[in-house]
Amino acid sequence: MNTSSSSSAVVRRKKIGLASVSAVSTLALVGGIVAGLAGPATAAPASAAAAFTAPMCEGTQTSADYPYADDMVIDGVRLDYYNAGNVVPLYYNNDQRSPAPICGVRDVPEASGPQSEWMYCTDMKEETCDEISPDGEPGYSDGGQFNVVGPTLPVGGNDRLTQEQELLISYLIQNPHPFTPGGVADDSTAANRVNRQLLIWCVSDKEYLEGTDAVVDCDADLGPAEQARILGVMNVTPALSISLADPASGTLASGGKATFTVSTNMYGKPLTVSAPAGATLELCEPNANVKLTGNTLVVTGEGNDPTDVALCVTSPGAGAVKVSVSGAPSSFESIHWNNAGAECQVFATFNTVTPAKLQGDATVTFDAAPTTTPSTTVPTTTPGAPTTTPSTTVPTTTTKPNVIVPIIPIIPIIPVIPGVPVAPAPTTVAVPTPRVVTQTTPKAPTGERPTSIDGGAADETAGPHVGIAIAGLGLIGLAACGAIAVRRRRS
Repeated sequence: MNTSSSSSAVVRRKKIGLASVSAVSTLALVGGIVAGLAGPATAAPASAAAAFTAPMCEGTQTSADYPYADDMVIDGVRLDYYNAGNVVPLYYNNDQRSPAPICGVRDVPEASGPQSEWMYCTDMKEETCDEISPDGEPGYSDGGQFNVVGPTLPVGGNDRLTQEQELLISYLIQNPHPFTPGGVADDSTAANRVNRQLLIWCVSDKEYLEGTDAVVDCDADLGPAEQARILGVMNVTPALSISLADPASGTLASGGKATFTVSTNMYGKPLTVSAPAGATLELCEPNANVKLTGNTLVVTGEGNDPTDVALCVTSPGAGAVKVSVSGAPSSFESIHWNNAGAECQVFATFNTVTPAKLQGDATVTFDAAPTTTPSTTVPTTTPGAPTTTPSTTVPTTTTKPNVIVPIIPIIPIIPVIPGVPVAPAPTTVAVPTPRVVTQTTPKAPTGERPTSIDGGAADETAGPHVGIAIAGLGLIGLAACGAIAVRRRRS
């Protein structure tokens, strides 16, 4: 960041105004920029964009003249820079302690268009080069003179920083951090963004920062022990996986509880656990080092070895339930670095749209509940008790003897008169002897007896049969990046 002992003109597009800057240092230029660690590459948009109004950065607290409406319009030279795949600075952070960080916009294909992100300074003594001339060209003012700079190009890092410093800065940009006394460093508000910027300067420009009136305690917030912890996190090879632990077969009865195991060493990073609508996710057992809030899982730990977390899942319906887990590890690859020239700042920006990401999923199938059909109760025979077989009663028919009563003819007696011829006597009919018919024992059947419908022997005798029972079965179915205690005003 560059500051001057005198007022400097701040030029805005189609508008010229003055803003006084308090003197906290003198200008000092630091050498050129070369690649350090490999950062993400940028690419030009698939098709050139027409002039547009850029979206604001996260947590921007607007006012009547902040940010300037003209500053949000990307056209002219700035549109050319944008269409070439470069980041275009938009406006400074609206906090009196520091104008840094700077909001910038770039094309992100995965976001289907422009994406605005906060760019943090890693050279406290250099210019932010975020001002705009009346002709719409980016640059910076010095002693009333506006200096035009070229596009803000992607670079591999800041060559004056060590690899450890770059890793520390990468972590601070990607993760909220405590700020003494009792504050937090993140992107949510202008004040919190200044806290984050001051912690980054604790890494990149500690001696220079401590010579200013900035209110920050670098040793308390980023002492040797804390830096060692952060480097430990940044040097870990991130791991994240999920697997179905129970049931081993992958299939579970409806209403049952499945157990998934999440294994990770992405300590302190929010992991997103997702399941279909209706499914319930919960920790199988309470764990002081594990917190599940809604669908966000955070595991506490350190080192390279992963920790296993058991998640229990239930579902009211039948079918496959896929449980997924994902998270963005703290990595250097999630930061992109940009610079517009030797006199300008090297900005470090978190890639909020396409950070390096790990993810995995596993599936369990819940079977449909069985259909219940009312069953017919079959009588149970108690062992040892005599078995009673239903008997078939055949009514007894009594046959009375048939007595044949003979018909005895009556023969008249005709007297014989002498001298009178006697007619021949009629022929005598033999009278049969009466026959008495009596009941006899029925003849025993011969051959094999037929089988009855109830499983016993069929009766050959005539007469009705009663008492036959059949049982059924039921179915179961920034102008000056390090300006301290100064607020730039636009008029």
